[in-house]
Amino acid sequence: MRGKRVLVTGASGGVGAATCVALAREGAALIGTYLRGERRAAELQLQLGSRTRMVRADLATRGGREMVLEACEDGLDGVVLAAGVARHGPFVEQPEDTDGDRRDPLIMQLRTNLEAPLLLLRGLLSRSLLAEGASVVVVGSNLAHLGVAGTVGYAAAKAGIEGAVRALAAEFGPSGIRVNAVAPGLLLTEMTRERNHDELAAIARGTPLRRLGEAADVVGPILFLLSADAGFVTGQVLCVDGGASMAGT
Repeated sequence: MRGKRVLVTGASGGVGAATCVALAREGAALIGTYLRGERRAAELQLQLGSRTRMVRADLATRGGREMVLEACEDGLDGVVLAAGVARHGPFVEQPEDTDGDRRDPLIMQLRTNLEAPLLLLRGLLSRSLLAEGASVVVVGSNLAHLGVAGTVGYAAAKAGIEGAVRALAAEFGPSGIRVNAVAPGLLLTEMTRERNHDELAAIARGTPLRRLGEAADVVGPILFLLSADAGFVTGQVLCVDGGASMAGT
């Protein structure tokens, strides 16, 4: 990735931050976006140096996306769309959004996890900011394949992302642009470590590899899909979940 220019959204999150560190180690120049996690973003900026630029932007808004597009005006060789949000809970107990209230968990997850990355990508493509041979990697979820109660909004958004990846790969393949996704399972992050220990242990036991994933487990597949080694791979969704999808857990 030496000399490549890469945009990473959700750069202060677990997968996003780990991806930024790995890309910088490979010699890439980075633009990282974040909305929350200011301390982690500042630490990354300090750690990765002048070849990394951190941009605070709400990608669910037109103004936030415009800010990122302006930061990418010199063009990109790769894009990692890792920004997202999860709010799990009973579907019928979630309030209906009747007045445009973005706090509605269903609407908020669809906007943040599906609408925002697609609109940002549309902006990049319409302004010809992706170089020929560029690679786009979207972070999805194995919940797009599994029926898990309490995850309707998140699962619907991630399933939509997978459909979009395949359609985008077909549409922009003739331009030499590849579009793929990774679909992680439950990852041990600062947020998930606060969940009930017995619940996490049960999920790990139901996974063929008998453990939960970590952000580092997802970085390798992302770097592979960005790289020339995956130059003939497009329209694919790579599950990175320890076999949980295969096992139906």
